[in-house]
Amino acid sequence: MKAVGIILAMYKFKLTSAIIALLSLILMLSAILYWGTYRSEYYFERAQRAQDAAQAYIQLSHDAYRYFKERVDIVVLKEQANVDQAKQSYQTLHQSLKNLRASIEAEIEQVDDDERAHEIEELKQVSGLEKVLTEGVWAFERIILLQARGAESSAKDVLRIVLEETIDSEFKPLIDAAINAELAEVAYAREQAQILLDDLKFIATVTALLALLLALALGIWLLRNLRYSLDNLVSGVRKVSKGDLQHRIILPGDDEFTYLAKHFNDMTARLEQKQAELEERVKERTQALQQANNKLQLIDEGRRRFFADISHELRTPLAAIRGEAEVTLRGRVKRIEEYQEALQRIVELSAQLAKLVEDLLFMARSESTSFRFELSVLVLNDLIVELCDETQALTKQNQLLLRVDVPDSPVMVCADPVRFRQLLLILIDNACCYSDPKGEVVVSLKELREQVQIIVCDQGIGIPAEEIELVFERFFRGERARKRIHSGSGLGLSLAKSIVENHQGQIEISSEPGKGTCVIVTLPKLALNKQIL
Repeated sequence: MKAVGIILAMYKFKLTSAIIALLSLILMLSAILYWGTYRSEYYFERAQRAQDAAQAYIQLSHDAYRYFKERVDIVVLKEQANVDQAKQSYQTLHQSLKNLRASIEAEIEQVDDDERAHEIEELKQVSGLEKVLTEGVWAFERIILLQARGAESSAKDVLRIVLEETIDSEFKPLIDAAINAELAEVAYAREQAQILLDDLKFIATVTALLALLLALALGIWLLRNLRYSLDNLVSGVRKVSKGDLQHRIILPGDDEFTYLAKHFNDMTARLEQKQAELEERVKERTQALQQANNKLQLIDEGRRRFFADISHELRTPLAAIRGEAEVTLRGRVKRIEEYQEALQRIVELSAQLAKLVEDLLFMARSESTSFRFELSVLVLNDLIVELCDETQALTKQNQLLLRVDVPDSPVMVCADPVRFRQLLLILIDNACCYSDPKGEVVVSLKELREQVQIIVCDQGIGIPAEEIELVFERFFRGERARKRIHSGSGLGLSLAKSIVENHQGQIEISSEPGKGTCVIVTLPKLALNKQIL
């Protein structure tokens, strides 16, 4: 999952970069168009302002010449009727000056900083025009005053100066220059607007071509990269899904698909390794099942032998009991001693039968939750010595030497006396039955730190290594044991193991064929402060 997240992040980064590039071009084009539109509006407004100023200059020139003409008519032709009209023309001229000044001030507010100084200079020129016009107005007032005094010659001289110098030499050049300057500004603004529009068209065309080329390149790259990489990935996935875990995806380059192919190959390698491990485990499990099956077959064979043996064991004492009874009841009346001997044999056979049945019942009950042991404090030293004394007759019958090795201090455990006695009898009886004549049977007791060990060793036929794990199975009897003793049910060690485990202990066997066997019983030791009374 982590690898998939990294791959998606890489792919998203590339797509995001491409989208950002396209958006950057679009934003750049938008910014240029917005700036071009703003500058176009500026130049068009600049041209309009200059046009308005030129028109104001023209209007001022027209009003000024009309005013001066009317004043000339008054002083030359003595047309007093034009006095009121001249006053009106003066008001109109004054308003034209105000309009011109307003136009120039509007230009100053509208133009860029680098052009504002030029417009301020034009405002000074307007003040110069206003000064010239004022001088002309005062000159006509002086002429009228001179005529009123009768100084016609002086009045004519002043009129000539006003017409030639003030109007023709000063006012006309100033007004013409101002009009031409404003018209030049109009032409310049329109020219700049046209240049800007041409530049915008070129930039828009170039930007659109770049965006188109970038989009085509991105599309071609994505198509080729995605198609080739995805085809290889899909092909690899199909082969792996069909079971070809040795297939590997090879992609050139160092992009996210190469990274994905690498992780896919790693995953396939792990799957191949897991498959090999699984096959090995299946092989091992198959072998284990085969071994278990072999064990079950051995157990089943032992059970069949047991049923044959148990049938024989049950049939033999029953037949003997029945035979003893029939013989005793048949024929003449016997002596009391003969009846007693027959009954004694019947009792012995019944005891043998009862022991066999009791062993079977114990094995069944030990696996039932209803089975209970009657536990009490048991001193093993005394029990072992007592049992060894009772079995001296058995060892002498088999020409064996029984040796007991127990510590002097009491060793206590919490156990069922009856069942524990049965456990020791089973171990001693097995040691005596499978020992060679003139051999030695040793029963020892060892006290460990928290445990107690009872060890019963013999110098008998021993147990093969492959049979040690099976001797605790019910009804199992090894080949050497069956040859040594034909009778037997194979329940002894199974009973012993059940008794030991119900006392929270362990039972182990170490043996070497031809040299003997040692049975080791390990039990938890009972401390003095934990005695059960």
